[in-house]
Amino acid sequence: KMGLFKDKAYKWGYFPNFKEHSIESLLAQKPKNRILWCGRFIWWKHPEYALHIASRLKNEGYDFSIDIVGTGSMEEELKREAEKKGLEECVNFIGAMKPEQVREQMEKASIFMFTSNFEEGWGAVLNEAMNSGCAVVASHAAGSVPYLLEDNANGLIFENGNVDDLYNKIKFLLDNPEEQKTLGAKANNRNISIQTNQKFIFFCSIFYLTFLF
Repeated sequence: KMGLFKDKAYKWGYFPNFKEHSIESLLAQKPKNRILWCGRFIWWKHPEYALHIASRLKNEGYDFSIDIVGTGSMEEELKREAEKKGLEECVNFIGAMKPEQVREQMEKASIFMFTSNFEEGWGAVLNEAMNSGCAVVASHAAGSVPYLLEDNANGLIFENGNVDDLYNKIKFLLDNPEEQKTLGAKANNRNISIQTNQKFIFFCSIFYLTFLF
């Protein structure tokens, strides 16, 4: 026992590989109003929210696209719903992809929807989307959101299960394209700061193991 950091509690998190970007170049090459959703098609990740948002945006005459990456038990149901609502021209089901391919999709997206509920213990896609310079709209219930996002500072947070809140925040970003870039840049900066902290913790651990054991 060293007696260090007594009565301290630290946040747990999962931190995927960090990619270094020129954030200006990354944001400049992102298509306008391209929205991305990634994950397994299971109930607590709420992929159906992407279709709900697409339908409302289409009905209001917005110019946008939503790409959906993933597969799962809800796939056929989602595709039938998209066809029923006539969303073929604005919603694209990409299917399963390798992690590096998902990152490429994120780097080409201006907005990322993260819709998981409390069942999501962390959700590394949020780290990756922020690292990729996306303007993130995320459910307050997902595990990583309170730690990584500050509402209206480096992303937008909607109330879990409140699809109207999600829609209004997506619509705000479409109405304010410069805000997409601003939040994307700040999200990327947040990831840089986390990466710096992780490196500090790593080197402290090496020092501890090397010199204090």
